[in-house]
Amino acid sequence: MRNTAVDQSSFGYLFTASHESKLAPKVDGPKAFAELLDLWAAQDCFRPGPDSIATVTWPSRDTEVSRALIERGFVPQSALAVRLAGRPPAGDAAPDPDVVVRRAGPADSDAMARLWTEQVRWEVQFGYTSIRPATRERVAEQVAQAVGGQEKQAWVAERDGEAAGLIAVQPPSHAAWAAHTIRVAPAAYLTCGAVTAGERGSGIGSALARQVHAELDAAGVGAILLHYTIANPLSGPFWSRCGYRPVLTAWSRGTVG
Repeated sequence: MRNTAVDQSSFGYLFTASHESKLAPKVDGPKAFAELLDLWAAQDCFRPGPDSIATVTWPSRDTEVSRALIERGFVPQSALAVRLAGRPPAGDAAPDPDVVVRRAGPADSDAMARLWTEQVRWEVQFGYTSIRPATRERVAEQVAQAVGGQEKQAWVAERDGEAAGLIAVQPPSHAAWAAHTIRVAPAAYLTCGAVTAGERGSGIGSALARQVHAELDAAGVGAILLHYTIANPLSGPFWSRCGYRPVLTAWSRGTVG
C-alpha cells in the first residue's frame, strides 16, 4: 500500500487527486483479494474525501475479483490498452479526402494547446480529470515537448486548413514508465488523442490514428500503449476499432478535483 500527495506542479496533477491511497495486491484468488480489500479499507488513509482517491490496478481479463471490488464501492476508472504493430483496424472507413494529417510543428502550438485543453475539459465530467490553476501552463509544456520532437511527437489533422484533431506520442525512448507492463518492445505511449467537439464522429480521429499507426509501424515500434477513461462512451469503442485491447484496469473510489 502506498499513500501519496501528488506534486501539484506536475502535468499528472490534471489526472490525479491531491491525495491517493494505492494498493498493489498479490493474492491467490478472489476470497483473499476481498479480505485484503477489507484490511485496506480499515486504514485511516483509505477514506476518500474531497480530491482524494483510492486506487487498485488489476489485469483487465482477470475478472474473478470484479465483484469484490464492486461490493466495496469501487468502479472501473481507466484502462491501459495496447495495440500491436500491424494490427488492422476493425471496419475502418475510407479515408476522407478533405482531411489532411501531417506532423505538427511550432506554428501549430496554439491550435494544439486549444485542442489538448478542450480534451481535458471534456474528460472532467467523468470524474478522473480536473482543471487545475496551472492547467494552461502544464498543457503548454506538453505542446512544447511535442513540437520540439524530443520527448514527444505530434500529428495534427486539418479540415479546410483548420486544426480539428491532435495525437501526441511519447517515443520508446521516453515511454519506459508504461512499456514495462507488456513484453513487446520497443513500445511507445500515446499521450493525447483529441478531436474538437464539432468533428467527433466525422472521421478525423480515424484519419489521425491511421497515419500515426502507419508511421510508427514503419519505424519499427512494436506496440503502442494508451489510457482511456472507461466512463467516456466514445473512447473505449473508438480505440477498440483502432485495434487496441485493454491490459490493465484501474479501479477507484473517490474523484479527482
